Amino acid sequence: MKKIIALMGPSGAGKTTLGNLLETRNNIVVPRHCTTRSPRSDDKDGFYRYLTHDEYKKLYDEERFILSSGDGPTVKKEYGNFYGVLMEDCETAWRLSDTILLYVSYKDLFTLIDINRNGIKVDIVNLTFKDVESGVKERLLSDKTRNHTESDIERRINCAVEYEEKYGKAIERYVTSKVYTDIFNIEETYDKVCDDLCLGED
Repeated sequence: MKKIIALMGPSGAGKTTLGNLLETRNNIVVPRHCTTRSPRSDDKDGFYRYLTHDEYKKLYDEERFILSSGDGPTVKKEYGNFYGVLMEDCETAWRLSDTILLYVSYKDLFTLIDINRNGIKVDIVNLTFKDVESGVKERLLSDKTRNHTESDIERRINCAVEYEEKYGKAIERYVTSKVYTDIFNIEETYDKVCDDLCLGED
C-alpha cells in the first residue's frame, strides 16, 4: 500500500532534522521536491529541482504535481516562490519503498486530505512550538548556517503566526502526530512520531 508521511511546521521547528532521521533509520524514501527559489548553501544535494517560474508553471498547467503551493494565488514570479512535488518523482520513490516522505506547507493540508481520501494513506506530522512567535524567533536567531536578516525573521514569524491561526483547527483534526519541539529533544521527537505513526510495527 502506498503511504506518505508529510512533515509540516513553522521555520526552525526541526522538520529537516526529523526527516533525516526518519529516512536513515527506516525504509522511507524522500522524492525530489521542486522549487522556484534560488539554491541555498545548506540545501541537501539532489533534494530540489530548481525551476524557473515558466518551467514550474508548465508542469503545473500539465497537472503533473501531486501537490503545489506558493506565496501567491497563481504561478507568477511577482508572487514569490513556489514549491511542489511531481507525481512522477513520487512514483519513482514508491518503487523503492511503500512509504515516502514529503516536506510540505500548511497550505498543502487540504490537498493531502484529498490524497488520503483517494486511496493513498497520508500521515501528517506537525512539528511546532508552544509559543509559535517566540519559538520561531529563537530558532532562527540561533541558526548559524544562514544569515537571516531582521526583515526575513519578521516575515517568517508573521507567516508562522498567520498559518497557525488559519489552519490550527484543521491541523488538530487531521494530523496523525503533533510535537512541540521546544519541549522535546530530537530523539524524543523521533520516538513520539514513530509511536504515533506505528513505524516499525507490522
